[in-house]
Amino acid sequence: MENRDRENIRFSVVIPAYNAEATIAASIESVLGQSYQPYEIIIVDDCSTDNTAEIIKSFGEQITYVQLITNNGPSIARNKGIDKASGDYIAFLDHDDLWHKDKLALVNSILESQPQIDFLYHPFTLENIDSITLPESGVVYRMPFMKLLARNVIGTPCVVMKRSIPLRFEPTMKYAEDYDLWLRIGYKYKLHFINIPLTQINRPVLSQGGLSGSKWKMRKGEMRAYRRLLKLNPLFIFMLPFLLFSSLLKHIGKMFS
Repeated sequence: MENRDRENIRFSVVIPAYNAEATIAASIESVLGQSYQPYEIIIVDDCSTDNTAEIIKSFGEQITYVQLITNNGPSIARNKGIDKASGDYIAFLDHDDLWHKDKLALVNSILESQPQIDFLYHPFTLENIDSITLPESGVVYRMPFMKLLARNVIGTPCVVMKRSIPLRFEPTMKYAEDYDLWLRIGYKYKLHFINIPLTQINRPVLSQGGLSGSKWKMRKGEMRAYRRLLKLNPLFIFMLPFLLFSSLLKHIGKMFS
């Protein structure tokens, strides 16, 4: 890829895939079509039983392909991709989502001017990502940790983070594993965001068809993420009742919305 021999920011793109034959090619093409080319694309096949492997391999040496022999879930798949990566930043994408063609170019311009940023994210859209016109630069905002405690506003395929961050997705969590990681990262690092949608997701959050389809299990995952805050600081015990009660209220509210 054309950026490999230049002194530019190197992005390692990590994509977990499971039974993704219908969508994985388009996702890969949205990365290969970037105006600022990634340093590497790592796809971790979580023991697919369809033609996912054949489709990925058809892209040849452009893809670093990792095949798991057992189905472990997205946490372990993403962790394998992170550990395999050698770039400066990790950029996540899911096997059924798409990037704007200038996503990495815009993110690169931000990170070059503000190298102190460890973690950057942006909104997603359900609309055709190609219809969005991007500005030449984006205004960067801080996400206070206390605001993140209120609810998860960070979509995994919208995250770019320094590879040097040692934290990983919790392998035992099947629901809200992303929120759990963002909370742990947000407690130790500063979170930044730009209010520009750069990722098109295939389905709305909490819709049927993916892990988010089980709303109660997602809510229990959120509550578990809150309980795990005690490992970061025992003083969270004083906030925990309010966080758990708020999570339960959110679930009840969505039941009647």
